[in-house]
Amino acid sequence: MPYTEEATQPIIERLKQRYLHAHETVVSIHLFLTGRQPEVPVLTTPDEAAMAGALIPLLSLPDQWNDNDRLVLQLLSEPQVWDQNEAAFLSHIVPMLDMPGSSNSIVQRFSAFTNFLQDRGFAPEKIGSMMILYSREGNNMDLMPLKFSPVRKFLQDLLKSTDSSSIQPYLHRWEHLSWNSLFFRLLAKSHPELEMTYLEKQLLAQVPGYLHSELANALLQHNYSKYEPLMLQVIQGPPPPVAVQLGVQLALTNYQPDTYQAGLLPLFRQYLHDYTQQPPAEEAYASTLLHADAVASYPLSVIALHGILQHNASEGIAYLQQFIAEKRFLPQDCFDILTRQLQVAAVPLLLEALHQDYDIRMLLPLLEQFDPSLYLEALWPYTMHKLKSVRMAVAPILAKDADAVSKAAGLLQYKKAEQRLTASLILCTINTAEARTLIQEALHNEINDDARDLMLETLGNTIQYTAEPATVDYLVASAKRRNKLSRPMEKWLDDQALPPLYMHDGTVLPLEVSRFLIYRMSRIKEMGSDVEAKPLLELLDRTRNDDFAMALFHIYEAHQGDTQLKYILATAALTGGEQLGNALRESIGSWINNRRPRQAEHGLAALALHAEKKSLQVVEKYARKYITRRVALGNAARQALSRSAAELGLTMHELGDRIVPDLEFQGLVKPFINKDETWKGMVDLDFRIGYLNKRNRRMKTPPGQTTAVVKRFFKTTQKNLPELAKMQASRLEQFLITQRNWTATQWNALFLHNPIMFVFANRLIWACYDEAGQFTAAFRCTENSTLIDVRGNAYELPDTATVRLLHPLQIDATCREQWQQHFATHHIIPGFAQLERPVSELNIQQRQQTMIYDFEDIIMEQEALNNLMEEKGWKLRTSEDNKPQSFHKTDDINQVEAVIELSGIYLESGIQCKLGILYFIDLQKAGDEEFHRTDKNAGAYMLPLHRVPAVFYSEAVTDISRPGSTIELV
Repeated sequence: MPYTEEATQPIIERLKQRYLHAHETVVSIHLFLTGRQPEVPVLTTPDEAAMAGALIPLLSLPDQWNDNDRLVLQLLSEPQVWDQNEAAFLSHIVPMLDMPGSSNSIVQRFSAFTNFLQDRGFAPEKIGSMMILYSREGNNMDLMPLKFSPVRKFLQDLLKSTDSSSIQPYLHRWEHLSWNSLFFRLLAKSHPELEMTYLEKQLLAQVPGYLHSELANALLQHNYSKYEPLMLQVIQGPPPPVAVQLGVQLALTNYQPDTYQAGLLPLFRQYLHDYTQQPPAEEAYASTLLHADAVASYPLSVIALHGILQHNASEGIAYLQQFIAEKRFLPQDCFDILTRQLQVAAVPLLLEALHQDYDIRMLLPLLEQFDPSLYLEALWPYTMHKLKSVRMAVAPILAKDADAVSKAAGLLQYKKAEQRLTASLILCTINTAEARTLIQEALHNEINDDARDLMLETLGNTIQYTAEPATVDYLVASAKRRNKLSRPMEKWLDDQALPPLYMHDGTVLPLEVSRFLIYRMSRIKEMGSDVEAKPLLELLDRTRNDDFAMALFHIYEAHQGDTQLKYILATAALTGGEQLGNALRESIGSWINNRRPRQAEHGLAALALHAEKKSLQVVEKYARKYITRRVALGNAARQALSRSAAELGLTMHELGDRIVPDLEFQGLVKPFINKDETWKGMVDLDFRIGYLNKRNRRMKTPPGQTTAVVKRFFKTTQKNLPELAKMQASRLEQFLITQRNWTATQWNALFLHNPIMFVFANRLIWACYDEAGQFTAAFRCTENSTLIDVRGNAYELPDTATVRLLHPLQIDATCREQWQQHFATHHIIPGFAQLERPVSELNIQQRQQTMIYDFEDIIMEQEALNNLMEEKGWKLRTSEDNKPQSFHKTDDINQVEAVIELSGIYLESGIQCKLGILYFIDLQKAGDEEFHRTDKNAGAYMLPLHRVPAVFYSEAVTDISRPGSTIELV
């Protein structure tokens, strides 16, 4: 059965957009795939062959190939098409071959795959070699015996079936390719007599004239006694290059220093002599212990220099002076070693390296280890350097100069903006009253807008303006003095025709002020407020400035969302009120439907800047809606919310509190008129709409005479309540795990005045903490808004307190039972599992450990494990070839991430996921960097278990060790 229109449309649409000149070919391919054209399209040009390659992602596992897959395979089968797409096909299919399946299906999978390749002219050797290459499992130094997988089992059987003659094509191919540990292990298992021959050639194949040091060290570490003779054999016979001799000597010294270290010094001298006479086009690295903490890889020249410096400092310095004078490449490690070995004597060499344009970013930190008087004067000329990165690097260091203020003041008088900017950064670093005065004067005298923007960006939070009329007058006068307000910002903009702007006190602002606003907003790079426009924006009355904002919005639309005019839209969003918000919300849907993604992204950013609750809710809806599709739009929505939080001076969680729907209620109720009586709609503790008459008696239904409009309103509200409750329950459960704090004021405003959150105030237990962060009391709210303790006594929340959700880890068993009895007595169902949560406490023996090994025997079917972990807030991370690597759970408040490793194992029933080691990462140190616990730098990021927040530790451990429970909210 051919493909459906829906299955092929996304790829076909991309092809049409990319290959406008070959529209007919794309249409022909589409007709063929959907069964409306029986003839296979003839694809002869490279572009047409590339079209067929774009269809490869449609292919399923070979044992599941059906009529659909065979249509794509037919397109790929023509020789010229196959030649162009062979690599893409193998990259897609080979990693899939290890997917779970029954024994029969795996046999069918390899049969279908190899038959197709044989039809393309592949010999058995090429099939095996390409599977090794595209499995991506051999690009490492793993020498351990192969673990079982479908691909490895197939390859092992394939190589075992070869005799001494048919194995030669494999050797010929892989001796000319880079090292591959998978091929080596397969060869060693099937033809052990060829192992040393292959290794000897690989040891000399990485960089001509050098030893493959990483491979040599891996072999010696794996089995020293077995591979030491191989290393010695490499340097026997006709003398090999000195670099090879040195590489072997270093590798052996790492494991037997007493035997081999004495032979290094003459090789160091000979290597550096040859290196200075005729520098190699490419230099290899070798592993050695130069630092006291670990073995690492360095260029051979660095290793040789270090060895000579240790033996004879003057001899080593002479080499360094020659290298620097000739501007030879010297890595960071070389200068680190130089500084460590020579101490103060290294300063002249470091300054000479600076003069010869070596990377200033690696040299300045080394200079800063010494007395500033040794190098400061030599750094001032770099304020004239042509590269901004160099000027920016020296400026903070020059701020240490005793005469830095006067010298920076002199730089402010230079004609070039680059020097004035450097001076501003120096003064900003000094940050005395005198320095700040000079910065302000420089900023408001700077004519070059690009230079001013750089100054403002560089100075960052050190420039802060108060939202006062006097501040605005000063900024406007400064801009006017710089001749920035003499004409409209754009030639086509008639700013005199724009409606007036109003301040909160009703003052109508003159033209030059609105012109100043547009001028400053034109300088933004991202959708947000300009630092100098912000004081004015805070003084504007948005409720009266919709006409101004709508005029700007219509200008933006008239220019069809020109990216260069996004500042016009941002200005409208920051000045407008309800009318502008409505226009933006309506337009975004239209821009998305009409495939104007850039305009839609700007619209979402503008809505977030508008910052009304309805506007933020729309942005948040798109952020949740577009995660796996229209990813760019979803990312834009999330970035817009982040920028909005920054504009408002809120955290993302505080912004989330603002977004919680109020259902258009007045506080906790929605008044409506029925026969001259005021009734009130409310949300009961089961998240159902209830009704209060004038005597405050609760009714399940509105009175019969209620208008259709009011009934429809409450019906719609009731329909939306379960989803809204579920969303907030999920947020609050995450806040329980991360122990988010609310101030007393924040908690009262959110939980006692919002109809949705008020239910959670009743159905959850809250913990009060004093100013010292100590737990003082637990309480909940009643339906009449009274706070009570476990005995039912009224509780008053101190103004200085902070509030968190109570975690069972924070109370003893007696208190826990009392609260459970309290809930049972009052027939209260918790908002989610709170007191019922299992807990896990750290024992004394584990406090200093960084890893937990308790879960390594847990094996589950992959999909079931994914569902279970995702339900508990863990996110799966996969490798480049889409294999599961680990699950991650983040505490964004305490900046800690839990990681549980995964591995795949092959059982009779298919591939299962096996859990591994659990550990915790300090995100403040690691940032966005991805690493594995075995990486060299992992230890710096992994937290000792006693430093992991106790609640987050408990939640992470119990997530894995015990199944969770679900409570129905409605």
